[in-house]
Amino acid sequence: MKLKFTSSHVKYLLFTLFSITFSFLSLTKTFGLEPRSEKRTEKEERNYKFRLPGIVSSYVNRLYVDPERIKSVEMLKEALAWEERIVPEVLADFSENTNTEKITVDDISKTFDLSKIHRTKDMVEILHDALSFINTNRPPSEIITASDIEYTAINGMLTQLDPHSIILPPKEFDEFRIGTTGKFGGLGMVVGLRDGVLTVISPIDGTPAARAAMKAGDKIVEIDGESTVNMNLTESVGKLRGDPGTTVTLSVLTEKVAQSKEVVLKREIIVIPTVESASLDGDLGYIKIRNFQDDTSQMLSDHLKRLKSSGKKLKGLIIDLRNNSGGLLDQAIEVADKFLERGAIVITVGPSGHPREVAEARKTDTDEAPYPIVVLVDAGSASGAEIVAGALKENDRAIIVGDRSFGKGSVQQLIELMDGSALKLTIAKYLTPLSTDIQSVGITPDIKLIPATVTKDHINLFRGIVALREEDLKQHLDEHRKDETPFATLKYYLETKEKDKDRDKDKDKPEELEEETGDPYKLPDFNTDLHIIFAKKLLARANTWQRTTFLENSSPVIEETAKAEEKKIAQALQKLDIDWSPGTSTGTVKTDISFSTIPANGRVKAGDKITLTITAANVGESPVYQLRGISSSKNGLFDKVEFILGKIDARGTRSYSTTIEIPKGALDREDEVVIKFEELNQHNPKDVKLNIITEALPRPLFAYSYQILDTVKNSSKNNGDGLIQRGEDIEVLVSVKNIGEGVSEKNVISVRDLSNKEIFVKNGRAEIGALNPGEMKEASLSFFIKETVSSDKFSMDMIISDMVFGTFLTSKLTFPIIANKQKIVQTSGLLKVERNYTPLYGGASFDSPVLSMLKEGTILMGDAKLSDWFRITLAKNRDGWVSAKDVIELKESRSVPSAPELLIQRTPPTIILKQTLSKMLLGNDPLTLSAVIEDDVRVKHAYILINNDKVFFKSNKIPDLKESNRFEINTNLSLKEGPNVVTIVARDDHDLVTTKSFVATRGSVVANGL
Repeated sequence: MKLKFTSSHVKYLLFTLFSITFSFLSLTKTFGLEPRSEKRTEKEERNYKFRLPGIVSSYVNRLYVDPERIKSVEMLKEALAWEERIVPEVLADFSENTNTEKITVDDISKTFDLSKIHRTKDMVEILHDALSFINTNRPPSEIITASDIEYTAINGMLTQLDPHSIILPPKEFDEFRIGTTGKFGGLGMVVGLRDGVLTVISPIDGTPAARAAMKAGDKIVEIDGESTVNMNLTESVGKLRGDPGTTVTLSVLTEKVAQSKEVVLKREIIVIPTVESASLDGDLGYIKIRNFQDDTSQMLSDHLKRLKSSGKKLKGLIIDLRNNSGGLLDQAIEVADKFLERGAIVITVGPSGHPREVAEARKTDTDEAPYPIVVLVDAGSASGAEIVAGALKENDRAIIVGDRSFGKGSVQQLIELMDGSALKLTIAKYLTPLSTDIQSVGITPDIKLIPATVTKDHINLFRGIVALREEDLKQHLDEHRKDETPFATLKYYLETKEKDKDRDKDKDKPEELEEETGDPYKLPDFNTDLHIIFAKKLLARANTWQRTTFLENSSPVIEETAKAEEKKIAQALQKLDIDWSPGTSTGTVKTDISFSTIPANGRVKAGDKITLTITAANVGESPVYQLRGISSSKNGLFDKVEFILGKIDARGTRSYSTTIEIPKGALDREDEVVIKFEELNQHNPKDVKLNIITEALPRPLFAYSYQILDTVKNSSKNNGDGLIQRGEDIEVLVSVKNIGEGVSEKNVISVRDLSNKEIFVKNGRAEIGALNPGEMKEASLSFFIKETVSSDKFSMDMIISDMVFGTFLTSKLTFPIIANKQKIVQTSGLLKVERNYTPLYGGASFDSPVLSMLKEGTILMGDAKLSDWFRITLAKNRDGWVSAKDVIELKESRSVPSAPELLIQRTPPTIILKQTLSKMLLGNDPLTLSAVIEDDVRVKHAYILINNDKVFFKSNKIPDLKESNRFEINTNLSLKEGPNVVTIVARDDHDLVTTKSFVATRGSVVANGL
């Protein structure tokens, strides 16, 4: 059988600095493409030949697993829809009446006839023309290249096939290969970004990081002399790992220590065990398989030998595959084969169900003797883990316990393309031994375990664990097979600790870090993990290894455990004065239901709480038992909320209240909530319906100014001219003003995408604190300009973020680097501005940012002169510069210097709705939307998104005089059934962007949360 990879379902992302050895499949290569050059000229960019879509389409036609899903028109439409996401000026508008696609790039449009598409080749030709049209007419961009446009279109095409088929651009493919080919050295620690700082999450025992006493919470501020402030997580990890035997020098800031320390670590091959084991009471064994790497089968054999050391014979085994996301197919097959003497392990089928390849079990001397096995799975068990579980289940070898698995039953092949990118394409599907297609369904456990939690604030008896599975992914492959029914379903009581709101927390330690500093490789607690406790009970009573008989004989254990857990649940409910006892109604049963809300009108502001109360009055002659209500809503906050009422005696009344906290960042919306009731004896009351209106809090909006300060103390290279020269320590002083209507509780200024690595970021993140509307505060970012900088400028993205609402402003700043330093002559005297609108600059150059616009007659205090410039003394020991041509020196000294008013250099556009928002939230289709956009200079363009799909674009490329800085939108929008997140986006000439969002709901069909 050919070796292929089973793709891993990523439940969460941990960048672990260890080495992995992978056997990699041979990569198919394409020809006819030039390798991607480092940088193309503007002319080459505009004349770029979009060849890749044709090559990718050829592979899709020949290799894709399900030819019926290859729908050329839909692939084209999605490819162009994805272009809207990366090029703001692009709008793709499909007309069903004419079967045409109109592409607009700023103020230029072109229409493409999709009725001409009869085969994939036709689609590729139209896509080529459309991409060339977009590329030719789009505004120049330092960020988006023609290659980006091409890769985006291809990924849009591929999303119409399935969620696992993608193209990896060269940079991403290089990172992918580093992690999956050969050997690389690591340090042995898990790292992550915490408050923008590279932070150790967990060192791994026996590794260089652990031996160097690295601890959870340590902050890595430099790697080999380079600041980590401007690095993303992937880049940081790439610099930490390298060839075994090489060294890396880290600057580490430990908790409660002001100065960082230098730590030198030698990289080495770090072996993270994919298999671990433990001996349990009663001659039982436990095996944990985290994933399937090239040594997993051998490690499993070693651990099985340890469990049977001293001649001990295993009476049963637990194989824990929970959160095992897969890995190498051949290793998964070998693991299953250790417990099987004969039978199929997995069947691989290609396009249209053929060819079929069957991996068969082989009897060998190293096979395990037959003993009972329980396999634990959950929603995180995917791909290779599902192959093992399915093989052992359908070969009658093991009982499967837990929750339904993830449901990824597809195979991807990696095809390397000549420009350095790679196509990952779904080429086959896995079937279990009985030809069961697990795609989007997963492995159904024989015994399903559902946790129930009971706390004062929240009860969950029926919802279980909500987890992401393959079926939740857009465009997933789906055979529409119904899920199997488990042999038994067992609800168990999961005790949760109430949060102690009064306990003192370490305020210096981020709360999110506290949740993640545990060892991710630690085995579960065998005394508290109910899955393991239950599996031990099953194995202790087992008298056969055959699954069918084993299951039949397990009924007493299931019943005993169910009764014990039901008792625990009833006791927990009793503490809340809820009687959950069962019973049978003998007389007339009738229950009247009423509801109320606090606030009374069902209208709640974001950041506040809403209390929903259900009151049930038993007006019948017999008690009702285990009465409960469960809500349904399109808003996830109000969906599947449980109202547990329990037993109500005849003529009795009971109420149950639950309080839901609305996030501060919630949007304006109106939601219908339906509560359905069930009673143990099916005496179900009528449904209750209510509407809840969420009022969004007013949002902050940021404007800013900045200035270069080269007056840092203890820096002999700084000359104080407000300009940037090599060898200087500089500060970028940023003044942020909240020009919005809402309070910003926590603001952060950070830098990203620094263009020159020779600029050392000393402090690239600063917290401003709360900002009230109209309030302005300052913060400083600091840099060191190395002598070795060869460029005459550098740039960076500055981001001002509100950490509560997610509101942010991104602006690209470019700084010139001045080659020569001039000597400043110290002076002291008053200066008078000679004319209105005289600029006060941040440095002795007309390229410096303007700090203020001065009026004629303004008196200034000068303290230094540089060529044709005077340095002006400002408040807070700051300086500004004015051209000597704009001022005259005063001989008398009786005049009082003025305090210039700070100029806000960059102000984003504002968006104002012309209609009453509350009338737009529910039931309107089409939705009439009118808005006014204003800017201090010029509105560049505006567009509207509905659920991230661009539906409207208006250019202001050649504005009317009236619309230069005031821009109106008037349009009708078609809404989809259910909630629609409507977002207006406005951009100005400085590429500053403002957004305004709300939720408009069409129809009243209740379903799962948005």
